[in-house]
Parts: sequence; C-alpha cells; structure tokens
Amino acid sequence: MKRIKTKILLLFYILISIISTSALATSDNDALYFYLVRHGQTYSNIKEMTIGGGGNAQLTAKGRYDARSLGLGLEDVNFIAGYSSTLGRAHETASNILTGRNMDIIEIENLKDISWGNAEGGRIDDLTSQYGHSGNEFEYYFGHYKDKNFKSIVNTENMYDFSQRFESALLDIANRHKNETGNILAVGHSSMAFYLQKYRQDQPLSGLSNTAVSVLKYKDGQFTLLDFNNTDYLKSGYAKQEKLLPLEISIVINPMTILNDANIMEGTSDSDLSKSGVAAVNQLKQHINPTDYFAVYSSTLNRAKYTANHLFENSPLPIQINRNLDEIFLGLWEAEKISTLEKEPEGQFAKLHSGTNVLNFVSPVDGETGAIAAYRLESLLRDIGIQNEFHTGKVMVVTHPIIFSAFLNKVQPEYQFIPKKDLQLITLQYKNEKFSVKNIQSFNGK
Repeated sequence: MKRIKTKILLLFYILISIISTSALATSDNDALYFYLVRHGQTYSNIKEMTIGGGGNAQLTAKGRYDARSLGLGLEDVNFIAGYSSTLGRAHETASNILTGRNMDIIEIENLKDISWGNAEGGRIDDLTSQYGHSGNEFEYYFGHYKDKNFKSIVNTENMYDFSQRFESALLDIANRHKNETGNILAVGHSSMAFYLQKYRQDQPLSGLSNTAVSVLKYKDGQFTLLDFNNTDYLKSGYAKQEKLLPLEISIVINPMTILNDANIMEGTSDSDLSKSGVAAVNQLKQHINPTDYFAVYSSTLNRAKYTANHLFENSPLPIQINRNLDEIFLGLWEAEKISTLEKEPEGQFAKLHSGTNVLNFVSPVDGETGAIAAYRLESLLRDIGIQNEFHTGKVMVVTHPIIFSAFLNKVQPEYQFIPKKDLQLITLQYKNEKFSVKNIQSFNGK
C-alpha cells in the first residue's frame, strides 16, 4: 500500500512540474516569443539538392499542405507579426501558415538560408563522391558555429558568419517590436539549426524538419530556447485538417443571351441577357440565400456582371470583378454565325462544344487556346481556394461555359461536363488543392 501511495505522489509531483514548466513558458508577459519555422517541403528537398541562400525551389503540394496544416496547429497562437526570409519558399510557407489572419509578411534578408558557395544547385551525392563526405556532414562543409576562421572546401558561408547574421535579423525584428510583447512568426530554413546550436550545446548538431517549430524567448536582451524542432503543431494541424469540410464554390454560368439566341458565337463578345436569361437569374435568386456567402466574383463581361449584381442586389457583399473569369477569346471567330463555324474542317469547333475535349482546342485565327483559358481560370479558383479553404461559408463565382469546360477537363478529366443552354449552378468543392464537382442544377426561366 505504501508503494502505491509513493507512486501516486511521484506522479503528482511530475504533473505539477510539467504544469509549472508550461506556465513559465507562456506566462511571461514582458517577453517576445519567436516561433521559428522551417519552410515546407520543396522539390529540391525531394531531389536532395544543395540549394541554400543562393537559390530558390518551389514548394511541393505537400509543402503547401503542411504549411496550411501547421497554420491550423498554431491557430491558438496569437501572432503580432509575421516575417520570412527573402527566398520564395520561406515567404510562401509563411503565407500559407497565416491563411485567414489578414497579416502582412515582412521579408528580412538576413533570415536567408546559409550559402552553399560553389556547391549551390548540386546534389548531396555529388559531394559524397567528390569529397568523401556527405552534404549532411554539416561541420565538414560549414565548420563549427564558434569557428569564425573556418574556410570551406566549397567556399560556403561558414556557420559562424551565418549565426551572426541570423541573430542580427532576430535582433532587428526585436527592435521593431521593442515596445511590444507577444508571439512573432519567422519562417526560415534548416540552417536555423546552426544558430540554435549555441543554446543546446549538450546536444549533437541536428537539422530541422520541414515545417517544424522552434521557439526562442527574448527578454532583457537575451534569447532562451524553449522548444526545438517540434512537429507536434503540424500533427495537430493534420488532425484538424481532416475534420474540415471542403470549401464550396458556387459556379454560375448563364449563356442565355441575345447573341446566343441568334446563334452567334459568343466568347468575349458580349450581349445582354435574353428575357429567359433574366427570368432564369430570378429563379436562381429565389433558390439561394445570399447570407450563406462571404465572397462574390464575376467576370468583366456584362452578362456575368448583371447576373452577379442581381443575385446580390440586397447584399452588402461587393462584387469582385476579375478578368480571369472572362470567357475564352476566339479571335476572328468572335460574333461569327455558328452555322458557318460548324463547317470548319479542322474539327476545332467540335472540340469547343464537346465539353470533354475543350482543353485541346486551338483557335484557328488569333484566339486563345483551351489550355491557356483553363490555366487562367484555374489560377484564380485555386487562389480563392487557398485563401478561404478553412472558411465555413461559400464563395460564388460567375463565369462562362467554354472556359469552365476547359477548366474541368484539366482538373477533373474523368468528369463529363456538357454545358447546356440553360443557366447552370455548379457546386464545386475545394480541399487540399483538389477540385471536384458535387452537383449541378439548371434553371431555364420557365
């Protein structure tokens, strides 16, 4: 019985110790806390390339997903500012982490990755075969963080010089917030571990995992390391991400115009809605609830703007006009009789109205290709998705049938979408950079 009581007492003291440590880490209201995050996975990471401060590599889809997931894992951390290095992979990571926070990201040159010198753009394996030392043997190529006289065999920036400039960046940021307290996001690179080694001298030198978090406390001119290479925030974000419903984007297409009724080809050529087209808009207006939406977009064409404005005429939401939503430009085919184009011998007109092969359309005379049209619509819809992925409301987008067909050919080629002559409401779902059609409804104005 005494042994059981002793174990219970020991567990109690351990729990009190953990709670006390946590309280010490978060209860100091007179300090700044730097959340240092390594950027998300890049294509150069996958290829094990030696790209440091002298170059950039794009984030992979996983890198962007992890950054947004980390943002969810850090959602209870109130940041007073966001910083990144001047390299694109760091800035893009910071943007994804801060999704929905309406916070500018300030770039700092001295947060940039350590330079690989002559080895920039190479591969880890090349270094191993040439010098007999893997690129992961950091001290062989970069020296020790205390050794300011180290000269690298491949002329890298040495670890000492990097640590000096990285700390100068942190002090610069601290000085910008000298009259403030709170949490600061700073996105950098794996080489941050070289600087942080001074605070963990009893531990072996280690790199940082992509989107891992390390925390430095800054008070009275001194830094204290509170956390190192923590991936628990990312794991928490994964769990939250899984529970989120997809973002719903309501795509509205209204081809019911005067030109279409007259069998005239209508790309970026424009005409008013027909009486049936106006009636169809009124039908849709009775079907939707404007309060379900938090954003509305329309192409620059009048037939789209009328549709958007009429649907939301009693809503305070502004209609965001964007040219990337415009219909495909058809060059000399614009405003041509459809009966004339149907005789076109190259088969391009058939592609244009196939619904399944629009992506391969090539305009015979000065127009836009299906691939280019699909790309510009995808770029906008993807931006809308990334910016609003964690929002619980809906987005409405008023665009046009041919460009939307090309877009679906690109992002969901297995889906057979055939545009109709009626107004169509397509519920498009977006999650984790993927689009899928949920359902389609038609309104004919009758």
